[in-house]
Amino acid sequence: MAWTLRLSEDEEAALGAQAAMEGRSKQEIARDAIRNYITRNKTWDDYLSDPPVVYG
Repeated sequence: MAWTLRLSEDEEAALGAQAAMEGRSKQEIARDAIRNYITRNKTWDDYLSDPPVVYG
């Protein structure tokens, strides 16, 4: 999956500072934050772990 995350200059600077402080990349921090958000706010019973459905 590909996506683009657009941050304001202030948010980008804060993310850069957090990355430097933690010794991780900005991409890792953003990925983990999005994963945590989705986990906390999911509305489906189970993650999409069933085998794919093939039609035709």
